[in-house]
Amino acid sequence: MNRREFINTAGSGLLFNLLACRAKERYVSVHDFGYLQVTYLRPPGALNEGEFVASCVNCFACAEACPRGCIVFFTESKEGDVHPHTPYIVAAVNACDLCLKCTLVCPTGSLMPIEKPEDVRMGTAIIKERICFPFIAQSVCGACYTVCPLAAIELDKQRYPTVIVDKCVGCGLCEEVCPQQAKAIRIFNS
Repeated sequence: MNRREFINTAGSGLLFNLLACRAKERYVSVHDFGYLQVTYLRPPGALNEGEFVASCVNCFACAEACPRGCIVFFTESKEGDVHPHTPYIVAAVNACDLCLKCTLVCPTGSLMPIEKPEDVRMGTAIIKERICFPFIAQSVCGACYTVCPLAAIELDKQRYPTVIVDKCVGCGLCEEVCPQQAKAIRIFNS
């Protein structure tokens, strides 16, 4: 084998391995754990979905009141799954800090006033242990534990995070700060 053949063979093998790694990463993060689908959370105090959609007048007052800018609006219907011009939050991008200002400005009652952050019910955090750094022995993390405003996450033996379902309100701060590209902790609708 001459030098040129060796370089072509080695380069092809390297390229194949790199592509295989990317394909495996894509398979694990999308297909195995369903991370292609985004969880759309309604703002704090939202009525049940049917009542919320019927009463929301798309006034944008909740988004204007939100200091973090986490409340955004659908621009069009997505395969019938969402209603255009209604507010939502994607926790992985910009989570709710539970200031509850949005609940105070809603003119129609689509977002009911809430006095305490502990009374919010946006969803529940679920940890995917197969990709969480401490569980796969990659490192000690604790980002979700550190950021949780309601102490709804405990660290078992100072390492492994566990969600206390009764305390979790689904604000999504844990999902936002998770350092994994495919988030190891996700908020799912209640």
